[in-house]
Amino acid sequence: MASKLELQTFHKKKTGFTLVELLIVVVIIGILAAIALPNFIGAQLKAKTAAVKGNMRTNQIAAETYATDSGGSYPNNPTTYEPYLPGGNSKIGGTPGSYPVNPVTGAQNEVTLVAGPNTSAGIMASRATAAASVTVPKGRITYRQADAGSSYAIGGGDGTGNSVAGLNGKCLILSNQ
Repeated sequence: MASKLELQTFHKKKTGFTLVELLIVVVIIGILAAIALPNFIGAQLKAKTAAVKGNMRTNQIAAETYATDSGGSYPNNPTTYEPYLPGGNSKIGGTPGSYPVNPVTGAQNEVTLVAGPNTSAGIMASRATAAASVTVPKGRITYRQADAGSSYAIGGGDGTGNSVAGLNGKCLILSNQ
């Protein structure tokens, strides 16, 4: 039979973790974080780009609704279709609505009027050839009228200052073409 001292040492439980066990856990967590962090950053940029595309669509709907009420003529300036933005009263010269929020800065996103091709053919050419590396305001929406009001184009910039890309890295422009 074992003595009382031997029984006490036999039933003694270890408490806590050893230094080696803790280091192994820290290394594993570090490896998992190194794998997950780039994916998380990429997901944030994709979400901001999707929000810019949504803002572009909101402005497109406002411009199209304005054109419906004005006999088919698109506005020459984005401030002209402000009453058709969310919160506006949807009539020409009415109370302006609110521009969508810029997903990059969090500020109210005004639309920038840009000079560009004055014809729908010029807009289509810029749509087909504009590289994704064109610098545009981060999260901002751009608008231009063409063909004396019978055409328009809306563009946008992502969180890195590049134009929002469509197919094959070309600039995505919403228009009536």
